[in-house]
Amino acid sequence: MVRERTLKVVLVVVGLLFTAGIYPAVGGLLDPAHSDSGDTMMMNLYFALGVFLLIAVRIHLRTGALLRLQPGRVLLTPR
Repeated sequence: MVRERTLKVVLVVVGLLFTAGIYPAVGGLLDPAHSDSGDTMMMNLYFALGVFLLIAVRIHLRTGALLRLQPGRVLLTPR
């Protein structure tokens, strides 16, 4: 129970941090002359990952599915 709650908290924190990464990406899109396009692209990928992490936690809270952490991915499995 404690481990599952800790996993949810970590997923929310990481999801919010990645979602907050959209701020520099928008700055790069508004002023492309002073930004590196590779950095802007990576920040957009992190933003998408953050959104998907937050969706995964929301689905878990709504359905009660188990969150399983495997190397490189998070799995939602029904109970």
